[in-house]
Amino acid sequence: MSTRFLTEFDVAERTQISLGTLRRWRLENKGPKYHKFGSLVRYDEEELAAWEQAQPAGGTGPPRIGPASEQPAPVRRAAFRR
Repeated sequence: MSTRFLTEFDVAERTQISLGTLRRWRLENKGPKYHKFGSLVRYDEEELAAWEQAQPAGGTGPPRIGPASEQPAPVRRAAFRR
């Protein structure tokens, strides 16, 4: 089996996650698993794919009840007058 490693730039582009966020996640031990080769950071493509699949999907929440007009109106602040 041949392992393909991706750079942090490749991962940022592929996932649409900023480079800064990926770097912060590494410091916080979050995000996809990575490997260090000296000072180089690399991500195993198969491990990245598994991490992507493990992330929660959106759009599965409960449906809104009633039309939008029945939803509470946003609270507005009164204008400040002198």
